[in-house]
Amino acid sequence: MKKMIKRLVLAAVFFTGVSAYALQVGLPIERLALPEFEGEHLVCVWDEAAQDWHTAFVTYNHNGSLDFQVPEFGKWYWVGIWNETTGEYAFGKWIGHFPAS
Repeated sequence: MKKMIKRLVLAAVFFTGVSAYALQVGLPIERLALPEFEGEHLVCVWDEAAQDWHTAFVTYNHNGSLDFQVPEFGKWYWVGIWNETTGEYAFGKWIGHFPAS
């Protein structure tokens, strides 16, 4: 009986430590492959749940990728590239992260 109690206590301590570590890891960072464009472009992120822009428009550095910290699990975000010359979107992609069930 003492061995079983000791194992249960050790298991509880282990899982508590794992849970605490998991909370410290944070939300994922998404690396999106983006097309390379010539000219002036802006990157924007739309939060579908909030029906508002998640971030301000930022200048696209034309390196072919964008690192984007996912603000919350279970929501959709649209990442777009705005062409300042033509006044149109040159690219758009929906992303979302959903916890495994």
